[in-house]
Amino acid sequence: MSNLYFGLVFLVGLVATGLLLAFIFSRSGTSKEVFQAIDGSTFSTKKACNEYEFLYSKLRFLYEEAPTSYQRDKKKLQGLSLGFVKQIKSNGFKDPNALISNKEQFKKLVELLDVSDMPNDYLE
Repeated sequence: MSNLYFGLVFLVGLVATGLLLAFIFSRSGTSKEVFQAIDGSTFSTKKACNEYEFLYSKLRFLYEEAPTSYQRDKKKLQGLSLGFVKQIKSNGFKDPNALISNKEQFKKLVELLDVSDMPNDYLE
């Protein structure tokens, strides 16, 4: 009786191990499509990649140009004040008063981060 029990446990263990290995190898063989944005960031869906590229194109001016050119071309700030942009980039907001006093600037930044106005050429 003991040999039969041992054989049965061994057989079940062997079948379970085989099924587990087959599952692992079948999952590793399926490749997931990865979408890469213009800056090298990767995404699992095309939609997420397109939204990221759209926002990146809208916001990269904050980091690419020198502050003196911001002062010459206020329109390019898209409604954000130069002080607010500098604070976001370097100093941060160290207390609640700084956050509250920039409430309107944050609202404008939220509008810039909105993807609902994304043109159709980003959706393809």
